[in-house]
Amino acid sequence: MTVPINTSIRSPNYGSRGGRPISMLVLHATAGTARSALAWLTNPAARVSAHYLIDKAGQIYRLVPDEYAAWHAGRAAWRGETAINEVSLGIELENANNGRDPYPTAQLSALIHLTREKVAQYRIAPDMVVRHLDVAVPRGRKNDPAGFPWTEFLHHIFAETTIAAPDRPIPPSRRAALNQILLNEAYRQVGAVEWPDWAMTRAARLAKLGLPVAPSFEVTVAGRNYIGQSFGCETLVSPIAEWKRVDRLSALTAPEHQPLREALLQAIYAQAGETYRPDWAFHQYARREPVGPPLSASFRVRVGNEEWSAAIYALDVLYSPGGRWKEIGRLSALIEARGERDPLAEALLERLYERAGSQWRPMWPSQQYALRERLGAPLGPSFRVSFDGRDYVAEAFALDVLYCAIGEWDNVQRLSER
Repeated sequence: MTVPINTSIRSPNYGSRGGRPISMLVLHATAGTARSALAWLTNPAARVSAHYLIDKAGQIYRLVPDEYAAWHAGRAAWRGETAINEVSLGIELENANNGRDPYPTAQLSALIHLTREKVAQYRIAPDMVVRHLDVAVPRGRKNDPAGFPWTEFLHHIFAETTIAAPDRPIPPSRRAALNQILLNEAYRQVGAVEWPDWAMTRAARLAKLGLPVAPSFEVTVAGRNYIGQSFGCETLVSPIAEWKRVDRLSALTAPEHQPLREALLQAIYAQAGETYRPDWAFHQYARREPVGPPLSASFRVRVGNEEWSAAIYALDVLYSPGGRWKEIGRLSALIEARGERDPLAEALLERLYERAGSQWRPMWPSQQYALRERLGAPLGPSFRVSFDGRDYVAEAFALDVLYCAIGEWDNVQRLSER
């Protein structure tokens, strides 16, 4: 369906995209009437604009042609990109932006049709459709579009939109090259480097310990130097200059191993931003149960009138009610019992993805896949790669990398399946 668009009103406030392709779409709210917004967005003195404005009646105005960069994002950043205007389309919605003013059905319908059209035209990935509040820096500088039905909107766009893409299976001879590109990016996101011939790398792969979740580190115990690295399921350690010897942290149980074990625990918690405390309930639980290495210091979340303490590990999120530290729950068990829409589960999922510089999107197929298959914590934001004339969006988790060709959102593939 082609959306009727009024092109009679033009804004002079735009610049060049600098040859960069459109890969993003940003939603805004006008914080006033469409009439006043049109006057402001077309005023040269304002030095602001948007590509499109949709009023409450569903009328769409195109103020700046797509090929130009409208000045809509201001100071903003997303997925490492700071030149947001150059790579995005900006859509303004007529709304008071107070969290109470509704978005009428006609307006939402027009927005959905326009967004579907642009997503298909420019092959925009799900994580690149965002709100102004998601990208504005510093965080909290903007809150628009306030009160917008965000989850339902994304469902309409990506659950019901398909983009025609040629069925071109990757030849086996080329799949290894794509896998290496994805693996390199997954390592880079956590500050690690893949050395395929390194005994520690081979040991992790052979034991299916997952991806590295942090850079390698060194510890010195009794005058001897060791190098260690945490993977999704386990931390490995090797004496420097004895590269063929690789031990697992969980196997260092003998009394003579205690100093090395304590040094490793101090190091991996330091990487997570916290001091290792053997008497802390979360730390004791993580030593007993297979939740993987720590990825965050403990933090607090508030849900309703109750406060919870939580900490992110590679394979799960631990939580306990405020003041009752020994009552430890796991996010995976909470989701299994109550579903991901449980308020506490949602709050923990949001913090889990926030730690990785990403965003929890319940309708995104790859995130649902990772949750269903228990692939552990996301390691970084999703990323795009171009390979053999096709574009892919991928996301690294503690146990695997998921990817799909842009436009084929439900065809999620795993790096390990090679």
